[in-house]
Amino acid sequence: MKMKSIKNVLLVVASVALLGACSDPSTSKADQLRHSYTNCINTSNGEADKLATCQTILESLKKEKAHEAFANKETVRVIDYQKCLTARKTGDGQSYAEDCGKIWQEIKANNSPSAMK
Repeated sequence: MKMKSIKNVLLVVASVALLGACSDPSTSKADQLRHSYTNCINTSNGEADKLATCQTILESLKKEKAHEAFANKETVRVIDYQKCLTARKTGDGQSYAEDCGKIWQEIKANNSPSAMK
């Protein structure tokens, strides 16, 4: 009797493991890229050097149909932010600080956990 229940438990465990392996890999790859990009943005703290790494992930995200529209819009935001940082360094820093802050807040808002849903 005990042997039969152990076999049943093992059968259930094997079934769960097998069903877990049957998930759509392309969907999970696209979602993993999106999560990687979001994590990159959230850890970059607006630093231009770190944003370059995020842009590499963003380029890969553009190739994923599920996230293509997001990636295209986000590319414009990131480029605008980098231009703003450059202008801030070379020009009047105070006048650009507010604009850069607004762009950065928009990028952060688009990569918050609630925006991922």
